[in-house]
Order: sequence, then structure tokens, then C-alpha cells
Amino acid sequence: MFVREKKRRNQDVSVATYLQLVENKRVEGRTRQRVLCTLGRADDPKLRADLGRLVSTARRYAEEEALVVDASTRMETKTWGPHLVWGRLWRETLGPILEGELFPERLARAVYLMVLGRLSAPRSKYATFAWAEDVYGAGFEELELHDLYRALDLLAEKKESLERAWFSQHRNLFTDTDLLYFDTTSTYLEGAHPEGLAAFGYSRDKRSDRRQLALGVVLTREGLPVPHLVLPGNTADPEAFREALSYLREVLGVSRAILCCDRGMVSEKNLAAMREAELPYIVATRLRGSKLVTDEVLRQAGRYEEVAENLQVKEVNLKEEEDRYIVCLNPLGAEEDRRNREGILAHLEEKLSGGSASGLLRGAARRYVRIQGGVVALDRAKIAEEARYDGKWVLRTNTDLPPSEVACAYKGLWQVEQAFRVLKTPLELRPIYHWTESRILGHVMVCFLAFVLRQLMAKRLAKLGWRGSFTELLSALGRVRVTVLRGKGGQTFRLRDEIPAAAMPALHAVGMRAPQRLERLD
Repeated sequence: MFVREKKRRNQDVSVATYLQLVENKRVEGRTRQRVLCTLGRADDPKLRADLGRLVSTARRYAEEEALVVDASTRMETKTWGPHLVWGRLWRETLGPILEGELFPERLARAVYLMVLGRLSAPRSKYATFAWAEDVYGAGFEELELHDLYRALDLLAEKKESLERAWFSQHRNLFTDTDLLYFDTTSTYLEGAHPEGLAAFGYSRDKRSDRRQLALGVVLTREGLPVPHLVLPGNTADPEAFREALSYLREVLGVSRAILCCDRGMVSEKNLAAMREAELPYIVATRLRGSKLVTDEVLRQAGRYEEVAENLQVKEVNLKEEEDRYIVCLNPLGAEEDRRNREGILAHLEEKLSGGSASGLLRGAARRYVRIQGGVVALDRAKIAEEARYDGKWVLRTNTDLPPSEVACAYKGLWQVEQAFRVLKTPLELRPIYHWTESRILGHVMVCFLAFVLRQLMAKRLAKLGWRGSFTELLSALGRVRVTVLRGKGGQTFRLRDEIPAAAMPALHAVGMRAPQRLERLD
């Protein structure tokens, strides 16, 4: 039933509006409206008073509506969307690990608060604690600020146990642990502490004015994180790789996975360590500066096999080498290298013809010039040598995989670079303001756990065929709020906002249906 307006034209051409009580009925498959009664003219003051008494009487039988209009009703509005989705994923994956023997329930909840904050709107620990008051249904009300800092210290202490439990209890998620990717990056700190960990080193963030940390991450073929390592900022990549190798073997018990890494990790010492451990590997080698690559691998004749779009490979077997070498060629990349080189040469010739030699011995230009008798000139032999590298890279492996699989496996290394971008930008790993080692390690672990949940969500969304923007999805979740209504009689109702369409894939990914728009809680 509902009230509708009915307009009638009087004999004097004026229009009168009447209120009618109407109900919808289904008659022979069609909806018909039946007027139950006419309440009176809308402009009649007596009718308004009568309707007020009617509403007041009907409120006894409509509790939800009564709460909304009752002046004594207490209302509280909070954010619900982020916890609604990430909380479900946390309880299914990482939550049981922390809430077992590793962490007291209170500190496990503090960890979840910090992880949720990283995924929703990264901020300082103090600001995250204040933000917790606006989160509905997560049980953060009992936490105090010091719980967050205690949780950071415990995360640092339990790092190995946590990652070992994550790897073993959820190993069924790692369907491709036969291939693991490893790479390193750096992040910077504000301040000079802690000594031994914060150190000046090469900064990938172009912040050489700040002390650095070295961060190594291991991912599976599908992009799922396994462990991470935090090392002093002046740690060289080969040394970081040895630390990762030791961690995988001794802490996680990885024995047969194929390790894949970039050329910066390669050293004969590292390769010898992997061979001694009987671990298979796929690594890139340096093109320039290696006589073996330039004089033997690249000079050996052979036909390329096309294995993917813009990817051709050929295998080179050297009699005295234990490892196999795979030469990879990207035709589009080769054309781009050629055009770039021709542009540099045109600029060099212009400068040389004008009698200027300034800047010719710096950067890429120095590859193409020579000095003879104090005269700078183009070196045609070097130019021809550089052309041999166009669009090529060389892989080295001790596996028996076909060349096509070796090349395709190595191309998946881009996922580690993507992991670093996610950790540094949306999750805001940097800059780090903590100054004790345990707090720094705990902060990095919080960011890493947030990255784990994000990758798990991305994997589930991909299975649904979702191709949207992760940023828009998170923003849409953040707009879902809930209002809790509490009446003086003790009745409690929850009224949620409309869930944006952009947020619905996240609910589907964790197997949830949208909660009821209005639900009684008491």
C-alpha cells in the first residue's frame, strides 16, 4: 500500500489535489491499482493533523521507520567496504597463521589493522590507529596505540616462522613452485639509524642523499610472494642473492625449484653455490664485457625459432661449458635499438663536423668514438660491434627445459619489478621513519603482508575475467559506509550504503554476496 496524489479540475478551472490510499493487486497476470479510500484534500490542515496521528500509531508496527524518525535514536556511521572484503580474505589466508601460536589475538588484530590501513589509505601508525575508529565490524575498539608498535616488534621477531608457516600451510596456492623469481631494490629511510642496516648505497629511487635498505623479494611463476629479505643498504646484488638462496634452502626448505634472476645477480661464485646445492637456475648474462658471450655465443651460427610474439630463440652449445646458452631476439626491440643508435650517430657526426668534441666521451656516445692522435672520430668497428647486440639478450641455464620454455620463463621476471612498484607506490613502503631495527623490519613485513593479500585478490579477480582498475576498485570499496541505528528500547539496525558497481567484483572474488541493505542486529 502507498499514498498517491490525485488531481481534479474544478468547475472554476482551479485544481484540487486529493490524497488516496492505494494498493497494487495482481489480476490476470497484470498489476492493477485499487483505491482503498480517499483521505481528503492535501491542503486541508485537519487532514495533516489526522495523518500525523495515523503515522504515530503505525510506528508501533514499523520498528525500522520508527527508529529513523524518533529523535531519541542514536546513529553512528562508519566505513565498512574495505574490511568487508579484505577481512574475509585475511581470515581465509593469513589470519589463521598469525592468530595461532605465533601472535596473541590482540596483536594479530593490530597487525591486521596496519595491513588494512596499507591497502586502504597508507598513513603513519598513529594516524592508522586514529583511522581505526572509523572502521566498522573489525573489532579494533579494544586496541591501544602501543599495541601497534608491540605488533611491529613481534613481526620482526617472528618473520621466519611466519613465512615458513605461510609457505607450508598454503603451499597448495603455490601451484608453480617449480619456478621462483628473485630480484632486489632499495628503499630509503629518514634518519641515520639503525646502524648496520641503514647505509649509503645505490638508490633505485634516486635518493642518494638518504641512507638505504636493500630489499629482496621472491615470487612464484604466478606472482605470489614467498619470502622477502631486508639487508643493509650497501649490499651488492650477488651477495643479496646468496642470502636469498640460503633463506630458501635453510628456512623454507626449498630444494628443487628453478631460480630465475637478472644479470645483476650473476657471479661465478653464486652459480657454483647453486650447482653444489643441485639447484636448477635460469639467469641472464651480460652481453658486453664477457668474451665468452661476445666471441663464442653470439658468433655461433644457427637459425632462430619463433616461440611467441616478438620473441625468437636459438640454443648455443659450447663443448667446454657445462651450462646451456639461449640467445633471445626481439625483432621490434632490434629495430628500436637500430633507430636509437642512428639518432646518436647523426648527433655525433653533426658535432664532429662543427669541430666540437665536448660530451662525446660520456654516456652511450663513448661506445661509438675513438681518440687517435688527439683527434676524436667515429669508430666504425665499435659501431658494427654494437649492431650485433640489437634486440638480443642471452640466458644461461643448467636445466633441461626446451629453449622456448627457458625464454618464456625468464620473461616472467617482470612480475618482481611490478611487485616493487606496488610496494613503493600504492602501499607506500617508503620513506621509512622508524629508527629501531625491529620497527623497520616490522614495517616492511606489514607492507609485504598487504602485498600478499593484494596479489591473492588480483589472482581471484583474474579467474573471474575481471580487467578493471585496481585503484578504482579500492576507491569504490572505500565509499561503502554503514549506519548503525540504536533505539531507546534496545533495538539495533544496520543500514548500509549502496555498493558501487565498481566494488562488486571484489565481493565476488571472495565469495560474498552483498549484505542486506537494512538488517536487524539485536
